[in-house]
Amino acid sequence: MTKDLTFTFTGKSEVHPSKYQNIWKQNYTMPNGQTKSFEVKHLRETAVILPLTTDNQVVSVSQYRPGPDMVLTELPAGFIDNGETPLQAAQRELLEETGYTGNLQYIGKSFVDAYSTAIRHVFIARDCKKVSEQNLDSSEFIEVKLIQLDTFRKICLNGQITHGESAFIALANL
Repeated sequence: MTKDLTFTFTGKSEVHPSKYQNIWKQNYTMPNGQTKSFEVKHLRETAVILPLTTDNQVVSVSQYRPGPDMVLTELPAGFIDNGETPLQAAQRELLEETGYTGNLQYIGKSFVDAYSTAIRHVFIARDCKKVSEQNLDSSEFIEVKLIQLDTFRKICLNGQITHGESAFIALANL
């Protein structure tokens, strides 16, 4: 016998509007007939790239993140702009954040968490080469670092990275 896991959406109201993440209260009727509200972050879709040089070094970025209040290692990533495909966003973000380009391959997508609408599209970029300087937004302060693939795996396993699930998806597809 299959259990009913269906929640019926009954409405929503905006709790906190923001440029990057809006918080909505979403109301549902649960399978047992009771009602429940959840706060859900509404975020734009993003592209995340695992860039590899010809000698298999990861082109990573380091930047300060206010949530954990520390500088973290990251993969190049960013929002998909209106009218852009995930591939176009991945190409743009890789070039803007690192100055590198490469041969991009779409791997798949992941959901940020259970209380967010955000989807991350994951790419691997092979044979990456530096072709320009960074072209950062005024609020971006990013240091590009080349990291040996084995060292990058250890950084991921130690939890010292943002977009960890995207990194693991990409690493599993190498």
